[in-house]
Amino acid sequence: MDLLLNDLSIHQQFPSLAEFREAVRYIVAMRESASRLGRRLYCRHNTVNRHIDASASITVYDALQTFTRDEKRSLLTWLTKHGPFWDDAPEHSPNIWLEVDGEIVTETAVGEAAYCSAFGIDRRLVSFAPSQWESSPVTVTMSDNGSTGIPVTNYWAQSDLETALQAAEPPISDWPRLEAVCRAKFQRLQFSAECFQHLEGQPFVPGAADRIISRLEILDRLMEAVDDGGQRTSERNRLLREHFTGERAWFSDSSISEKRDFRRELTFNHPARPGESLFCPWHGKVSNPPFRIHFPWPVSAGDPLYIVYVGLKITRR
Repeated sequence: MDLLLNDLSIHQQFPSLAEFREAVRYIVAMRESASRLGRRLYCRHNTVNRHIDASASITVYDALQTFTRDEKRSLLTWLTKHGPFWDDAPEHSPNIWLEVDGEIVTETAVGEAAYCSAFGIDRRLVSFAPSQWESSPVTVTMSDNGSTGIPVTNYWAQSDLETALQAAEPPISDWPRLEAVCRAKFQRLQFSAECFQHLEGQPFVPGAADRIISRLEILDRLMEAVDDGGQRTSERNRLLREHFTGERAWFSDSSISEKRDFRRELTFNHPARPGESLFCPWHGKVSNPPFRIHFPWPVSAGDPLYIVYVGLKITRR
């Protein structure tokens, strides 16, 4: 579970600095609750530029100058330097239409949480109160998702957030746990015996683990999205369009030069046929650090989808 600070919940609603300070201190308390239970509260780089008052004369940055020295230092370090920032590597493209009640929410925490929720990444919102965002779930419409709303869980009360965090599964804390979760969860994928061994020795990165799971979730859904005759369904076509095409596609083929220069490295032992090999230039992509998930594509008729490699990018030059 990732928690995203809802930047839209700062919408010029605070009539005084005192009321804004009180709301911020409540957000800080929620952030501390999340940290105590192993979660981080992600923010957006431009949050400090949001206006807090009706006249749009005071930004979050301006307002923070009125806090105590220690509060100001801590908050500015979070919001402007260390984050973590979800928009350093957003999952959704600025070209995707996301809206709530007619308001475009693309490139906001609301849009990011909705897009991720639609594709298997558990991202939820933490909102300021009082605000127009004191409801849950928040229903977001995505252009490629027809008329179906995407529900996004939203917290604005510390007690509700703590209850949810305590009830949630513990966050994955190391690579062996990631491997165990993936092998148990994705029954439509067939993992080679050694595919996760390439993570050994790499520092554990919680965000990267979450994204590995989300990529495998899409591959698992693809293997499910066929009709009784083995033909593609509309859902399979949508997943392929959404995640296998475009500049921010989660999955892509290696370049011609990479296939030439790294052919040996991109060739793996066949998981089910001793003595045979699989050339697997197709891969799922994870940033920060650059991890890759290699698999044969397209899938041969009657074969499962084999996952043969999870680890650092092979074609680094």
